[in-house]
Formats: sequence, C-alpha cells, structure tokens
Amino acid sequence: MTSVTAIIATYNRAHYLAEALDSVLGQTTPPAQVIVVNDGSTDQTADVLRRYDGRIEVIGQENGGKSRALNRAMPRARGEYVWIFDDDDIALPQNIEGHLGVLDAHPLAGFVYSGFSMIRVRRNGRVEDKGRIRMPVVHEDELFPRMLEENFMQQQGMLVRTRCYREVGPFDDGLDRGQDYEMNLRLTRRFPGKGLDAASFVYRQHEGLRGRPGARFAPTERGRGWITNNRELLRRLRGELELAEYLPRSLGPAAELDASRRRRALLQRACVMARCALWEEALADLVDALVETTPGVPLDPAELEMCRRALGKYIQHYAAIDSLVDDRLVASRFKGVVRQCRNDDVRRIFAGELARYAWEGLRRGRPVRAARAFALARQI
Repeated sequence: MTSVTAIIATYNRAHYLAEALDSVLGQTTPPAQVIVVNDGSTDQTADVLRRYDGRIEVIGQENGGKSRALNRAMPRARGEYVWIFDDDDIALPQNIEGHLGVLDAHPLAGFVYSGFSMIRVRRNGRVEDKGRIRMPVVHEDELFPRMLEENFMQQQGMLVRTRCYREVGPFDDGLDRGQDYEMNLRLTRRFPGKGLDAASFVYRQHEGLRGRPGARFAPTERGRGWITNNRELLRRLRGELELAEYLPRSLGPAAELDASRRRRALLQRACVMARCALWEEALADLVDALVETTPGVPLDPAELEMCRRALGKYIQHYAAIDSLVDDRLVASRFKGVVRQCRNDDVRRIFAGELARYAWEGLRRGRPVRAARAFALARQI
C-alpha cells in the first residue's frame, strides 16, 4: 500500500494552523505520517499542536525560515510520497486520493500537480470567495521551459515521490522568497510530471507577513519582491542551462541543434527573460533567433505564441512592457530588432500586445505609460 508523508512548516499561525491540520488529517486517503515543524513560534502554536498529540510528529527549532524547517523534516519522511502543505491553507478532502490516482496510473512520473481555489481574508475579518484559479494549459512535454516562464505549481497541490526530493537535494535556505519555485524548477528539470485538472486545496490570501527571518514582507510587497528574486534566479540559470533545455523534452537535448530547433530554443529563452524584464538577455536571444539564425523564415504557431507570452503578465505585473516603456534605450533596441527581423507576424503580435497594455493602462489611470506603449506599437 502506498504511503504519504505530509509536512507542514509553521510560524506564528496558531489562528489558522488547526484548520490546516484538520484538513490534512481528514483526507479520504489519510496520510500515513504528518510532520509539523514549529519554526520558533511565539504565539499559541505549541498549544494547538498539543491537541494533536499522537496524530502528528512535531519538530521544534529556533526561527530559521520555511526552507530550514522543511530541510529538518525531509530526512524523517517515511512515506513513498511527500506532500508539503502550508499552515494557513485548507486541503480539500480528496487531495491525496486524487494525486495518488494519477501517480499510480503513471509510474514514470515523478510528481503530480493540480489547481486551487482562493479566498481573501480582509483586515476586518470579511472573507471573499475568489473561486477557482485556473492553471495554464501546458503539455507535460513542456513543463520545464514553461515553468521557467512562471511558477504555476503550488506545493500544497503537489504530490512528489520522496526519492525525487532526495535526488534534487535540500531547499535553498539562502533565498528570501521563491524557495518553492526554485525547488519546483529542479523537479521539473529532472523528472516528468503530470497535471490534474482539479482544485485540491483552498489558498488563503491574508494580511500576515511572509518570508524568512530578517526578510519579512507584507502581501502588498510580494509580487515585486518575487520578480526581483526570480530575475536573479533566471539570470543564474541562463548561465547554467544548455540551450536545448529550453525545448520540449521530445525535441532535446542534443549536442548540436539544427537551425529550426535552435531558433525555437532561443525564442523560448527570450520569452523567459523578457517576461521578467531581463531585456539585455532577451534582446540578445531575439537578435540571434529572428535576425541571424533563420532570417525571414516564418515562425510556427508555437513560436508566435512565445512572442505573445514574452510581453504578458508576470506574477500579475506587466514587468516586460513596464520596463520597455520606462527605458527609452531598451525600447529603441527592441524596436530595432523587430524591424530587422522582416517578419510581419512578429510585428503584429508585439504591436497588438503593446496596444492591449496601453488600453488597459488608460482604463486604470496610467496615461503616460499608455501613450508610450501606443507610440512604440505604431513604430514597430
């Protein structure tokens, strides 16, 4: 019989912790082991945990952050699978059962991921039901390059074979935020995964502080902070990854790429970099892909879609276009690359995304950026 180890790291969330634990313990297929790491809480967390004596294993430590807490628990996991859950969320009853069904049916998959619903807790205690948050439709062949674009996997909605966590190593406790994203990138880079089109937990968005000691941040700061953190991560990975790793698994890796696969890999990497406003890197790849590698050759639908996503939202922010319209030198270089590529479809897509951004900016009272975006759209 398969067994699941659930791990929860907690810090000063006594007011949410019992609901999270009840939802984990109340699964239709219960976990065989539940480990809670009390990361130096100073509220009533210890009192809450005592109520579950005999049903959970508790590890206490000085406050060191979520990554260190998870790294303390992982060696004690006895289950064949590991489920990392948050201390302020609510697992839906069939979370484990649904994920196990997928992994049992696909023994080569290292993990399965699913979606979630969201509630927002206001300062006055009012709870808003935001409904189900849809996952992007991503073919399993492209999980790693698409994850480089943006993290769409939450550990509360993932079940991972324990051996996979152990093979990729511990969480990076040097990151201020985004430790889960960095870990998910390691998992998707090395192992195939499967998606489950279902909501498996309720994500609770609230006003509490997050982050590791000395680097706490409020919810209003989280998006921009994650972008800054992820820029550093993606820039580092750009230097470590082979170009072929930006391709779907079925197209790479290979020691040498032909022109068509090289162009697709370059466009995918440019998309990853542009979305996070790493325009120096993105422009270099766009020149290589569109001007030098296969000049004038039409792009296929997948490559055109990469161009569209390159200017899309990143963690709810238009990081790519914001940086374009705010920096005239970058905008000028971008304009020059698009004109050199001699591809009407590319110009149409980039101009369309800039115009869409501009209209949205006008609706939200951002006329200066909107005007710059309209001007750039006309010039390319």
